[in-house]
Amino acid sequence: MTENHAATEAASAPAVEAIVATLEEAIAVDRPRRDLRLTDSISQDIRLDSLALLEVLTRVEEEFGIELIDTPETYTAGTVGDLAALIRSKVAAGADTGQTPRETGCAI
Repeated sequence: MTENHAATEAASAPAVEAIVATLEEAIAVDRPRRDLRLTDSISQDIRLDSLALLEVLTRVEEEFGIELIDTPETYTAGTVGDLAALIRSKVAAGADTGQTPRETGCAI
């Protein structure tokens, strides 16, 4: 990856803080809201079971117009930071193709 490509990708992706805020909101739908740290474990610290994780991923997909549920990398993300990095890269990949976030998501 060239420096220009990396700079363009970083500029087109949402800030990590915005992603974490979206995750906090999505997780808080069925439970008390908590402040997430990038080092929080998705399974141990946040204690999301598989159904709750799917609900959170669905909300994040809708918010950013990306696909996470059918992406194998999603399920290897162990921490909030890992998941935020994956979301950033997916959003940036959509921007690289010239699509807006809504164009990369599923048709409603």
